[in-house]
Amino acid sequence: MKKLILLAFIFSLSATTYVSAQTKQSQKEVFAPIYQNSKSIVKSESFLYVGNMVLEDRTREKLSDDSNQLVISDSKMSGELVSIKSKNKTINVSGDISDYNVNFNDDKQEISISFSVKSASETVSVNIEVKPNGNAFLTASSGNDTLIYWTGKIKNKD
Repeated sequence: MKKLILLAFIFSLSATTYVSAQTKQSQKEVFAPIYQNSKSIVKSESFLYVGNMVLEDRTREKLSDDSNQLVISDSKMSGELVSIKSKNKTINVSGDISDYNVNFNDDKQEISISFSVKSASETVSVNIEVKPNGNAFLTASSGNDTLIYWTGKIKNKD
């Protein structure tokens, strides 16, 4: 009798575990709406990149509200990328966009955007990687070996 009760208990425990494992959503399913929203924003080719942190040499700083938006619209980009305060570097990214390339990796739910911005004084290479959770990582480099890394989000322009 004890063996029968023990067997019934083990069976009910394993059945409960199996049912709960079946109802959990995968990470891909959880992030699917966020990825689809990011994808539609990027396809519009008119959006904002809103930075919240700047990273450099294992140091990070929160960006101030007045220096953290870049506008990408109609083959033009406007704004400035600032580095951490101790480095005191700024890259002007206001100008015409060329070589605009977008890659949608639906399997990994990642978006890669790369382009060049020709401003009055220099050409800046910009790369934006949008992850499944909506976080976007921006890397910009100018001709004088200035590199700036931002983390943030992409948003609709309106």
